[in-house]
Amino acid sequence: MNAENASVPSPVNYRRIAEACGVGKTTVGRVLQGTGYVAEKTREKVLQAAKKLGYRPDPALGALTRRRWPLGAKPQTATLAWIHQPLLPPSHQLAPEFVGARQRAAELGYQLDEFSLGDYPTTAALGHVIYHRGIRGVLIQAFRDGINLELDWEHFFTIFVGPENDLARVHNVQADFRSALHQGVQACCSRGYQRIGIALMNYRASGTDVPFHAQALFEIDRLGQTLGAQPAIHHYEPSDDSVRDFATWVRRERPDVVISTNVQPYYWLTGGDYFDRRLRARRIPEEIGFLCLRDITELPDCSQVSLRPVEQGRQAVDLAHQQLQHGIVGRPEIPLRLLVPPVLIPGATLRQR
Repeated sequence: MNAENASVPSPVNYRRIAEACGVGKTTVGRVLQGTGYVAEKTREKVLQAAKKLGYRPDPALGALTRRRWPLGAKPQTATLAWIHQPLLPPSHQLAPEFVGARQRAAELGYQLDEFSLGDYPTTAALGHVIYHRGIRGVLIQAFRDGINLELDWEHFFTIFVGPENDLARVHNVQADFRSALHQGVQACCSRGYQRIGIALMNYRASGTDVPFHAQALFEIDRLGQTLGAQPAIHHYEPSDDSVRDFATWVRRERPDVVISTNVQPYYWLTGGDYFDRRLRARRIPEEIGFLCLRDITELPDCSQVSLRPVEQGRQAVDLAHQQLQHGIVGRPEIPLRLLVPPVLIPGATLRQR
């Protein structure tokens, strides 16, 4: 072996990772491919060893070695597509779901390419571009109901990341909205709040509005059996034009805490008569508590239930990777729905009563 060849490091494969952490190659394969059961401690050991050794998988080779491609399928390239709506107003801030997806894609050896719907005359034209680039895995950042994507679904394994869309019956990874509201109510009850007001913003997306409203009805009924009659559910639009109705609701229903699916009511409560003379400013949490069912980066001290958007993106890539490795494309008869469990993040806007 000459000096030039000796300087080239050997590739990091399953055998080297197995030797580094003292497990079998089969176990390493299960962890890195996301298949089969592996104990959590062993999984972490394998992942740490793979990261330390600089392991970089080849998704195209992985798909070919499985030899499970359906008749007529083309070899899988190492690129995934991320489709999103044009941002209005334009923003350079990346969606957290995309950040998580890009991180996980890189870990699995994929490139994640962005595609904006606004850059193409039709969604059919966008699908044509994606297909002829050899991309078969498509992740779509969820958007409002009513937008009909004219993609040729049979060519792709497609996942909506975020609330499902009724017009596209494809696979879906989203937050567990019902669990998020339940965690919020439990957090308020454990701190002694008696009148729990639930304010739901109208997202105009059935995948969001329906589970939040259904869970709110359940929580109000359950609380009524132990704490007595509760404030009626309040629905509002995401604009300051809605403050008048919100002020009327607060004055009539007298909640001692507000659980909201958006941060806007926090500013209405603390701004008070700046928005409407009938809504005096309230001190949070001294006079009224507040909890948001949304990740709020601009108010880090606010009590919130994180919907973990970064994790949603990561799990969407995991799902696409597992299916594409088996050559699975096309519109499913029964779409998969993966719910990412939310996490309560206590903050200063709730107090013990």
